[in-house]
Amino acid sequence: MASAGNRIAELCEEFWQWRLRESPEFATSTGCHTYDHLLDSHKPQAYGKRMVFCEKFLTTVEDCDDSGATAEEKLSLRLLKTEIQTYLDGIKFSPHLYPINTMEGPHVEFERLISFMKFNNKQDYDMYFSRLKAFPNQVTEMINLMKQGIVEGRTYHQFSMIGVCDAIQDLVSMKPEDCGIYEPLKKVPEALGTETVAKLQAEGRALIQDQVFPAFQKIKDFIEQEYIPACRPSIGCSSLPDGTAHYEAALRFHITCDMTPQQVHETGLEEVARIREEMQKVMEKVGFSGEFKDFLEHLRKDDSFYYPSEQELLDGFKDMANNKIRPRLPQLFNDIPDNELSVIPAPPSMANSPAAFYLAPSDDGSRPGIFYVNCSDVRSNPKYEMMTLALHEGEPGHHLQACYSLNQRNLPSFRRFFEDRRYYEAPGRFAMYTAFMEGWGLYCEYLGKEMGLYEDPYSLFGHLSFEIMRACRLVVDTGMHVMGWSKERAVQYMKENSAVSPKHIEIEVNRYITWPGQACAYKIGMRKIQELREKAKTELGSKFDVREFHTVLLGCGSVPLNILEEVVHQYIQDTKQK
Repeated sequence: MASAGNRIAELCEEFWQWRLRESPEFATSTGCHTYDHLLDSHKPQAYGKRMVFCEKFLTTVEDCDDSGATAEEKLSLRLLKTEIQTYLDGIKFSPHLYPINTMEGPHVEFERLISFMKFNNKQDYDMYFSRLKAFPNQVTEMINLMKQGIVEGRTYHQFSMIGVCDAIQDLVSMKPEDCGIYEPLKKVPEALGTETVAKLQAEGRALIQDQVFPAFQKIKDFIEQEYIPACRPSIGCSSLPDGTAHYEAALRFHITCDMTPQQVHETGLEEVARIREEMQKVMEKVGFSGEFKDFLEHLRKDDSFYYPSEQELLDGFKDMANNKIRPRLPQLFNDIPDNELSVIPAPPSMANSPAAFYLAPSDDGSRPGIFYVNCSDVRSNPKYEMMTLALHEGEPGHHLQACYSLNQRNLPSFRRFFEDRRYYEAPGRFAMYTAFMEGWGLYCEYLGKEMGLYEDPYSLFGHLSFEIMRACRLVVDTGMHVMGWSKERAVQYMKENSAVSPKHIEIEVNRYITWPGQACAYKIGMRKIQELREKAKTELGSKFDVREFHTVLLGCGSVPLNILEEVVHQYIQDTKQK
């Protein structure tokens, strides 16, 4: 008879293999290329089958006897239950009816998916062609879901659709060989022979021209002619069927704790007031005598705070990541992974994305961690905000976090990998534990102080500006979704309290409208991490080592805040006994 630990490991692996089969696009992103010939199914029947599987599998997991299992194995079983229960609790809100928005959908993700594939032999190109051929059917499935959303009154506000049609128009106006989807055909291995290379390129060009581009045009026509006219008139979740419950579920999904929208709102107001006092001190330090709004205007207009070109902006980020931050990591971290971090511009289709974002490396080492910088407007990334942004998206933020997680080979795969996609499906998707993931990123901005990386008052002000933006999120996200705030009120509130560029404030607020609750996780998670660090420091005294504390946090993978608290409590007890 298998031991409890072996049985738990079997269940975790069975679930993981089902996840890879069920989502071949996610599988590709992890570095598993078994299903590179397939695309995710968006048929209603597919969602029904997933629910049935999860309901049955959850019963099996709940029946598993963990007597005799180690603490780590028991934790994996708890997290497996949480993962499945989260999905089942949220799917009733039908979030799968929103597969295309300004930040997500084929216009952004199909090219990226293709770039994650491997292209070493003829079979790899056959799988690529299979995906190109399957694309029109997937588009039809997505459109049918959105039509169902129109019927049920579950649609986006039109603010969530900004830029989609423009991005598609730019794509379909290209020659096939000029678009990113064709890119693998420019690098066909010469070993396949000149004749094979020519045939592959001709076939790929024809598939893109005759099948992929028309499918994109179909999306554009549907959004312009049917979807936008049917978009809901209110920006708030409260205007959806079961709207308030939907928002509360989405908020709980992301913050992973039981705070009400009102409590989150009030926490935001308190944090904004606290950080404004810190910002005022910096203004006084640089000798600025005007009002706060005048200082923000000065920062936004002074050319010396901006790089004149995209390349100089990118080079500035690379210099920070490689020459300023990385050499100082040993002050606060042990066993620093050496996984490559690539700093590149975000593709044109992501012009409406945040100032920067990160994608984790593949497990097979074929793809580095990628720190994308939105270079569509260089004045949207001022110099004084770059250090805090690099700390969050690169190291010791998401890159270090993702690499630590991937390297925990003792953990089940579902705990090592983070599905950084399909944000629109919250709360009806497998757990993301956003408060831990993004709370860590924001906490790492704070660590810049300890590492001495805010070398002048302006970069410190940029750090505080980003922190107050995350505090503002608590106010405006809850404000828009349950308290009746307009978009204009949200934008104005953020402009009055943050030095973030007006363009990115506009993008940010559209994002909060599109992903209810997600933006609240950053501040809630950071506060919990800081609280746990202070608790450990107080209880351990001279035995406290911040590097060990960080290893404990990063070593458990992504978890909800209550489990993170348990992990830190256990670390405190174990350290006391040493």
